Amino acid sequence: MSRDIDRSVIDHYVRSFRYGDNATGEDGLLNCWGLLRHVQQHYFGIDLPATSLGDDMARLYEQRMQSGRWLIVPRPFHGAGVLLRDGQEPHCGVWLDVDGGGVLHCERGVGVRWQKPLDLRMAGYGRLKYYRFDNEPSGTDH
Repeated sequence: MSRDIDRSVIDHYVRSFRYGDNATGEDGLLNCWGLLRHVQQHYFGIDLPATSLGDDMARLYEQRMQSGRWLIVPRPFHGAGVLLRDGQEPHCGVWLDVDGGGVLHCERGVGVRWQKPLDLRMAGYGRLKYYRFDNEPSGTDH
């Protein structure tokens, strides 16, 4: 399953959602993981696990990477997960092949943003990692 995503979908996320710690879309609030989960579920049929940021997210990441269910890929593709920053305060988003490609992500203090690669580098996100979510419960093909 992959539903069409165009600029109107991106604009909807940017206009309709604000940042909220460990939020998953209720009351118009999302954090970066909540946004990635929401887009993956609604547009790509992939059900990523619910988790809070911090240690729980770190454990989930380690488990999924070790099991091979999440794979680092060399280049972005439509729907790829994007790790914009790792370390103590990781930040993620989703790559969308819209208007030449970019990342939809949700930042604390800013909200949902759509940024092209050059804008991401200028904002301090210079080392992006791209992920394919394989073997998640939905069994979606990519």
